[in-house]
Amino acid sequence: MSVIEATAVLQNGIVGAMAAGEERVRRMLLVRRDSYVWIIIIAIAVIIALGLMTAWFIYCRNQGGWPALDMPSWSSGGTWKMYCRS
Repeated sequence: MSVIEATAVLQNGIVGAMAAGEERVRRMLLVRRDSYVWIIIIAIAVIIALGLMTAWFIYCRNQGGWPALDMPSWSSGGTWKMYCRS
């Protein structure tokens, strides 16, 4: 192998490594751009959850009670209960 051929092989390897590095950086930047979308989605979900809890509170107050939430016992299990308590 001559010096010119060795130089060409080395340059091709460097170009390939640079292209792979650039592609890796592009993929990392795409993930970071998507994080803003997730922040917006989580904020909307929190607003909806607060709205539902407010509606439940208003409904219970109109019925003359207070919202109540019962958690099942850790040992026997069961279901969560949401109701209006007088």
